[in-house]
Amino acid sequence: MTHFFHRKSDVKRTQKGRYDAAGDGPLELPSLGLGTPFRIETDLARRLIRREVNPKEAFTVRDAAGIFFRASVKELSENGGLAVPYEKLSVSPEPCVEITLACAVLGRQRMLFVAQKATELGVSRILPLLTEHSVPPQDLDHEKAHAWPGQIIRAAKQCRRSSLPELRAPMDFDAFLASPFATQTDLFLCLDNVSGETQAPAADPKRILLLIGPEGGFSDAERKKLEGKARSWILGGRVLRAETAVLAGLTAVHLRWGDFR
Repeated sequence: MTHFFHRKSDVKRTQKGRYDAAGDGPLELPSLGLGTPFRIETDLARRLIRREVNPKEAFTVRDAAGIFFRASVKELSENGGLAVPYEKLSVSPEPCVEITLACAVLGRQRMLFVAQKATELGVSRILPLLTEHSVPPQDLDHEKAHAWPGQIIRAAKQCRRSSLPELRAPMDFDAFLASPFATQTDLFLCLDNVSGETQAPAADPKRILLLIGPEGGFSDAERKKLEGKARSWILGGRVLRAETAVLAGLTAVHLRWGDFR
């Protein structure tokens, strides 16, 4: 993933009116040893500052062998710093399957919740969608869409991820269906009663797209467009709120193909 850096003062100026944020892959150094200090070079320092990591806080980094460590920051500025690995993680904090969450923009600022919990549950990217029953584009400021990137950063810190998921700007439904996210994935699942195959493939998918509709579901026209593209995935007989469907769907993906097996 591409990573970008802004000083904290710049972030406040540029996030207003912008609803997207670049992802950033796992932090990596050639070699790490418990208790052995290492220099934080400029590139890594900027990535840490973007993630709002401060001196005396910790971050997750891996070595060239793929072993993850928690490291404590001793010094940090835009030019570099110093850190010490203090814990070797027995389980990778990074997901073993690439999950893209496409979710219709929900009202009452519930996308803040979605951004936070999807990050904790290991998605690689979040695609907010503008559908017939979703929040309309003119209401995105009211929904605090400019705060979605900050939710992702704070959630990644809390759950010890070494990567940041990508957040795309809200896109309309037709653009989403024509995008590589929908056309170049191993498994396209929809938690809605759409026509199409309902059985998952026998082989384990490596790239999964999970689609969650708005309150009230997709329109008939939108369901028609999903035919032949998405597989219906029915999780029980209860009708879930959209934000509950996000949690249940991502958990079910991990139980079937991902980290929870």
